[in-house]
Amino acid sequence: MRYQYGSDGGSVVTDAAGNAVVDRPGAVWTARTGGSQVTDLLTLAGTATGGTITTDSRGRIAFQGPDGVTATLWWDGGDGTRWAILPTETDRIARGQVETYGVLASTVGEPGGPASLDPTGHLEQDQLPDLSASYLARPAGGQSGDALLRGPSGAPYWGRLTAGTTSPWAALEQQAAPRWIAHRGAALLAPENTIEAFRMADQLNADALELDVYRTPDGGLFCMHDTTVDRTSNLSGNTASLTVPGALRGRIDAGNWFANSWPSDLRIPLFADALAEIGNHIPIIVHCNNAGSGALAVAEIQRQELDHAVLIMAWTEAELAAARAAGIPSLLLDADGVLSGQTYAGLLAAGTQYLGVDYSQTSNTTINAAAAAGLRVIVYTVNRRSHFAALPTTGSVWGVVSDDPWYVRGNSQMRTSDLFGAGTFYHGMPGITDAGDYRGFFQSPSWFGLDASGTAMASNGGYVSCMQGYLGPLPSTFTLDFDFVIDTSDYATASMQVAFSVGDTQYDDDTTGTSAKPNGYNLLVRTNGTIDVYRVTGGTSTSIGTVATAAITTGTTQHLRIQMTATQIIVTRTNIAAPNSVTATDSTYRGGLYPHFGVRDTKTRWANVAVT
Repeated sequence: MRYQYGSDGGSVVTDAAGNAVVDRPGAVWTARTGGSQVTDLLTLAGTATGGTITTDSRGRIAFQGPDGVTATLWWDGGDGTRWAILPTETDRIARGQVETYGVLASTVGEPGGPASLDPTGHLEQDQLPDLSASYLARPAGGQSGDALLRGPSGAPYWGRLTAGTTSPWAALEQQAAPRWIAHRGAALLAPENTIEAFRMADQLNADALELDVYRTPDGGLFCMHDTTVDRTSNLSGNTASLTVPGALRGRIDAGNWFANSWPSDLRIPLFADALAEIGNHIPIIVHCNNAGSGALAVAEIQRQELDHAVLIMAWTEAELAAARAAGIPSLLLDADGVLSGQTYAGLLAAGTQYLGVDYSQTSNTTINAAAAAGLRVIVYTVNRRSHFAALPTTGSVWGVVSDDPWYVRGNSQMRTSDLFGAGTFYHGMPGITDAGDYRGFFQSPSWFGLDASGTAMASNGGYVSCMQGYLGPLPSTFTLDFDFVIDTSDYATASMQVAFSVGDTQYDDDTTGTSAKPNGYNLLVRTNGTIDVYRVTGGTSTSIGTVATAAITTGTTQHLRIQMTATQIIVTRTNIAAPNSVTATDSTYRGGLYPHFGVRDTKTRWANVAVT
């Protein structure tokens, strides 16, 4: 049964036989399950309820609640079932009259009521009657959607009542720092700036998501990041030159640049479509990328009545002007956070409370200074735990933008085995900078692979790798097993590689220096059967073990076991006879290691990955 606010026209509590149940106590809550008990409602007689509503002589639940704008409340009669409570039409109409006139219109001309209204439709001060306890005039500061509450002094007042009336952005503000924001919908897990990515970020409970918009010459807005459409769509040309029909005829060809397992006919979302899909589900940061996009985004946000759910972000203050005028939160992007031609105080005075900085170009000193000045600092784009760990721990980081916030935050489901059978990337699988978007491919039924054969990765010396961060950090001692197939090899010493890095920074075997070749170990299995074990220190690789085993026939399934003991690293091809194993005695790096699969001038795939 659905109960309603007030008593007029409301449903009644009935027993199994349909008889009205009188004097039945029940508590009012802010949510269907969980939530908080409401303790400051008034009865229709104007007295405080103390949190318990008792049905009257007709079985009705009679108390003073919010109007139709306010979120639903829930009544629990003690059997564990909570019923939705909505305002009656009578209550809505009466409240609208109170808000307009300060008194029920029906009392005009009544004994003890006002003689008339003034020319503006309001009551003369000296003619205000004693109002019904049910409908007290709203004091200054109240607004539509408020409920009638009773304060500590016993005087009634208007105020927000439930968590349901808190806007998505206001709720985000109330969370503890840092808030975790899915960049472009979480671009490492789903094709960026697509409805699919937005749905995923919402489903996986990101604190908020960020998306990009461009204004079209014909006055539309669509979601895309780059200045050209070439990288992520089947179209070509400047993004700002695309029209709405042009965007609608194009497709996100995710199967080409994101992962081969994804379709290449995903729609390019219009901004209106994105808001309609996820508006009021999750707070949204709207990155306005070209002139006029800020004002147009605000207009669409207001049309869909989502002012309370968004923040407008841009590189220029001009694109924030419309948001400031509309009272929508705004953020200025400034890579190093120092600002040029503006001050922190000036930015705040202009109406912008948020500052976005690049973690790799700013400093902790700058972040702390901006936060101390009163700005809410959001740091982008943080995709590795080691990078997040280097940020201030003083509370100065209000939010973190990440392509995989669940992994970086450490609350994704880490595993001891792969999920390649899902046919797409899991948490903690970033590639290397020199490979661009490329992170590998998927093959039925449960293979993940990398291809640097031929000229595929010639720009990076024929090397590419992808971290398997869902397995890390690895314990001090462990065994890593997996199957692998070298499908193509450019020459006899071309290799499949497994690197173990101290921390989750990228591993690029074609570079020197610790920024891309961190401390740890690198294990190579070459097509000619040679197994090499290297220790990497300060960006330099040193051989600590090698063995010649039988050559690998391309296209055949092999099995490798890597055992990390306290003092040794043992690498074994378990599917062939001896010599099939190499033991390297070394204890330099233990604990906190992250595995990376890599290839040099081969096409290789992996399956049945397991850590014990």
